Amino acid sequence: MNNVCVRPAAAEDFTFLATMLGESAVWRPDKPTPTAVQVLADPRYAMYLAGWPRPGDHGLVAEDAGPVGAAWYRTFTETSHGHGFVTEDVPELAIAVVASRRHEGIGRRLLADLVDASVAQGYPAISLSVAENNPARGLYESSGFVPVEKRGSTWTMVRDAPRSN
Repeated sequence: MNNVCVRPAAAEDFTFLATMLGESAVWRPDKPTPTAVQVLADPRYAMYLAGWPRPGDHGLVAEDAGPVGAAWYRTFTETSHGHGFVTEDVPELAIAVVASRRHEGIGRRLLADLVDASVAQGYPAISLSVAENNPARGLYESSGFVPVEKRGSTWTMVRDAPRSN
């Protein structure tokens, strides 16, 4: 983690973000991770990156001699939204770290920085969707996310922005 730097995601990171979306969506080691092309061809996942970057989108890329992880969020509408949608003014995040670099604190740093960015942009909260048995759920809970709805074996979790006095 010492050599890892985090920078804003840009349009040229699109393919890496799609690769990370595949890692995020299919996180189990016993299942093959879809390629960026496969992710973008699947409407269930493509919505998380279609037109990247749209106004209001914010993302981060962790690098250490190349990209090793990414996290980003975007808002959705009532009629077109992701799996962790709660309201139109709460962005939903996606996050992943390449398998060989997990458990080094990279995901925690990306998540903390992304939450800080959402607060700075004035969002009242940030949401995500996570499978009940995904080990990343512990990271989300320890970062202040709380379960708000369960659909099948997947939880929608929300982290409220700190209230200012």
